[in-house]
Amino acid sequence: MMQIDKTTYKIKENNWYKTETAKTQIVLATSLRKESYHITRLLHKDFGKTKKWNTYTISRCGTVYQHYDDKYYSDFLGIKEVNKQSISIVLENMGYLFQTSDDNYINWLNEICSKENVCEKNWLGYDYWEIFTNLQLENNVKLCKLLCEKHNIPKICIDFRHYHKDIFKFKGIVFQSNYIENSCDFNPLFDIENFNKLLLKK
Repeated sequence: MMQIDKTTYKIKENNWYKTETAKTQIVLATSLRKESYHITRLLHKDFGKTKKWNTYTISRCGTVYQHYDDKYYSDFLGIKEVNKQSISIVLENMGYLFQTSDDNYINWLNEICSKENVCEKNWLGYDYWEIFTNLQLENNVKLCKLLCEKHNIPKICIDFRHYHKDIFKFKGIVFQSNYIENSCDFNPLFDIENFNKLLLKK
């Protein structure tokens, strides 16, 4: 049985819509923040009343936090009909990084990434990225399998990260960047091919 923390970062009822909807997609995203800073931001956004919450967060140590019941929905993607049909999972990851003159690595908000977490890979004009942890990736597979079985979502992940105007029609697992034009997310260190293999593994 997978361990899911449903209490630590459980959000209030005014942070999501209490309307049950059928789910056809899981949307994967990265926090683009250091550690759990994205949660701290959301807790204070709009004086604590924001509905931009994701359904789940997977921390760098692999802990899975459920923020609200996945049969409901929020304004996570900003597209109402897509929000209704999707469950969102955010993996704590700083994404693309910049090397500073004093040999540090920072994200777009000048948060410093630990050097042992930095990987060099040229992609879309960026050279440095924060790695995912093994526990994160393992629990992401487990969580996706669990949610796919619970909501009858196909266990298949789209094989590209870029924008596509008809991505809302895809039944399975997609990336937040599939909904955003000119996005440099989702982190290229995420192995889509291996993820798909693990989704089908018994």
